[in-house]
Amino acid sequence: MKKLFGASPAFLRCALLLGLCSLPFYSDAGENGAAQAISDSGMTVLRSEAVRNWKKGRAADALGKLEVMAEEQPEEAQHRLAIGLCLRQQKRYSEALESYQDAKVLGGPAGLIALLEAEVHGLRNEREQVFASLRRAAQGGRNIIKDVQELPALAPYGSDTGFVQLALELESFELPRLSGRDPFSEPFPLSTPEEPKEIRKAPADEAPEGGISQAEAVSRLRGLSAKVFEALSNGDESGALAAWVKIEKSGIEEIAFSLPRHRKEYRDIQSRLAAQGSRLKPVRLKYHYREAVAGLAGMQASFDSGDYREAEELSLAVFADTGKLKALSAEYAPVASELRRRTAELVRRTAIRVEFEGKKPSVKGILVGGGRGLAVVDGKPLRPGDSISEFLLLEVASDRVKFEYKGEAIPVYLTGGRDNN
Repeated sequence: MKKLFGASPAFLRCALLLGLCSLPFYSDAGENGAAQAISDSGMTVLRSEAVRNWKKGRAADALGKLEVMAEEQPEEAQHRLAIGLCLRQQKRYSEALESYQDAKVLGGPAGLIALLEAEVHGLRNEREQVFASLRRAAQGGRNIIKDVQELPALAPYGSDTGFVQLALELESFELPRLSGRDPFSEPFPLSTPEEPKEIRKAPADEAPEGGISQAEAVSRLRGLSAKVFEALSNGDESGALAAWVKIEKSGIEEIAFSLPRHRKEYRDIQSRLAAQGSRLKPVRLKYHYREAVAGLAGMQASFDSGDYREAEELSLAVFADTGKLKALSAEYAPVASELRRRTAELVRRTAIRVEFEGKKPSVKGILVGGGRGLAVVDGKPLRPGDSISEFLLLEVASDRVKFEYKGEAIPVYLTGGRDNN
């Protein structure tokens, strides 16, 4: 990193800017007039400026501020990680990788850093290194199924047999995540005046974002897993399924535990569940099948109501569940493939609808009766079968018209009618 600081033009420009703009943060140090380290208030200003520059898309400016901060606080892992994210934004992936590794050595977030390393290896087509990094990311608390779907450099690996096997092997780390801030949308996990709520630290025995204590969370998991074991011992598959569903839906995962005794018990419980192997397989199959079918039905309902964002979010869960179905059982593979096909088709149609919403023509009036009807579209009278721009008018009704756009028939309602969908 010193090499980066010493040779980077961005650092030199930032050092010059700092010399011109932040004199109030320095003071004399004896007769030689040497500058002391930047004061706490000066660091706060730098942090604020880095965040502001990032939010405005000025990654290079943010990088300059962060390099100064890293020089002042060389043992702070968050500065190194934020530098790496700025370099990532500039597509300087090799330098970003060095920053990630520096942050890791200094004790930065292991799961996120491993995911970022996987991204760099993916860009280099280094398959084995990708899977090794994803394994560490999952063990560090990342939901790698969701991450691989969302990062373009890793998306091609989502259908790789090796990834499916890895996801199943590490399934205990991939329970639904507790809500929290996505570091990709706000890559500066630093306490700044703009984000005062980040200053507060959770009490030692509080499960972050969960609303219950760590002791209560591990107790709940212990009780649910006991129900799974008891039901399996009694041959009660439906009881095991009910308890398993509650575990999956609980949102309890290792990253929520900071106290060693609770983290150890969490791992012990997950190990005992994993040891059930073939006895749990039918339960897991039913769970993922039921979730996939329900997710697809939810997608269709969201699509029909025009909630396209919800439809897209549900598709991620459906793809994850069907992927596990295929990996768990060859007998379920045809069903899983059909569910995936239908999900992909809805995703394709959703993308067309979203695109249409951004450019749809304006309908100002409708005349019906005496034939096929007429609509005033973008100030022009059109009848069914007429086209305007990329849109073909298919139908005119009393409260709506219907256009065809890229093969999709899409209704547009007059003001005061139903929401467009």
